[in-house]
Amino acid sequence: MSDTREELKKLIAERAVKKDGHFRTPSKIVSNYFDFFQISLKHQGIKLTGELIYEEIKDLNICALGGPGHPILSVLCRAAFLKEIGVFYIRDSIRKEGNIQDPKWLESRIKAGDRVALVGDVVSSGSQLIRALEEVIQFGAFIVKIIIVIDSLDGNGVENILKFVALNQMDNCPVKVIFNGNELLEVNT
Repeated sequence: MSDTREELKKLIAERAVKKDGHFRTPSKIVSNYFDFFQISLKHQGIKLTGELIYEEIKDLNICALGGPGHPILSVLCRAAFLKEIGVFYIRDSIRKEGNIQDPKWLESRIKAGDRVALVGDVVSSGSQLIRALEEVIQFGAFIVKIIIVIDSLDGNGVENILKFVALNQMDNCPVKVIFNGNELLEVNT
């Protein structure tokens, strides 16, 4: 696994790290940015990230793996395929087509009572992952692990997620960060 982690770290540093600019995130403008689409839309990025996430979930008793929005979806599919479980994601906006009585934020076949894990690609303030947590909890599924691929260290995101976990009495729900922003910014410098 450490070879996979190092290979992905190098790939992220080469393709996804944007330095010394002005980049918009969901919560603010930052000078350093991690463009996870540069990883999640490439075969090698999907393979490596999916394998690292699989290592985090392989021993969990879960039926699905999910996350907020589209950037992480290809990686979720890879990890879920390896574990032979389902995938779900939280939409950016409510689904407008289909049953008018059942508008959807959550795209999935999971049901209330199911055990799931949640993955975030890049966390700054944590707002997108917290919104995903709220939707899954409201849906009635149990989140047993939260995995963050990159903690940008710009906005207290992991701290905000940990506060949310504590406030919602999710005592048995560990939060795992694979990379932090500083270690990715230091590669090739």
